[in-house]
Amino acid sequence: MTIRSTDGVLGTSLLVRGTISGAADLRLDGRFEGELAVDGRLVVGAAATVAGPVRGVSVEVLGEVLGPVAGQEVLLRPSARVEGDVRALALTIDDGAMLEGLIEMSGDGSAS
Repeated sequence: MTIRSTDGVLGTSLLVRGTISGAADLRLDGRFEGELAVDGRLVVGAAATVAGPVRGVSVEVLGEVLGPVAGQEVLLRPSARVEGDVRALALTIDDGAMLEGLIEMSGDGSAS
């Protein structure tokens, strides 16, 4: 399944599998399995779990990402848990955030 839309929210009771892409901002509060790429701001909420690659212009993680994260700006908040490499121009890791993976701070922040 591919979802292309304007700004949106995927709620806590949803489980979505497939590909989400588009030129929009997106907040994910549920579970997602697949590839997630937006040309905008992406927020992975505190209750969210993503299994797969994540990319956005700005990516803020409060929940769990099991896969690589890429963006021009990546913010890992205190409740974040990331198991995957992070590629960004600017990276903020708050106290309490967990990152298990490599960090690359060069290029354009796109996924390799």
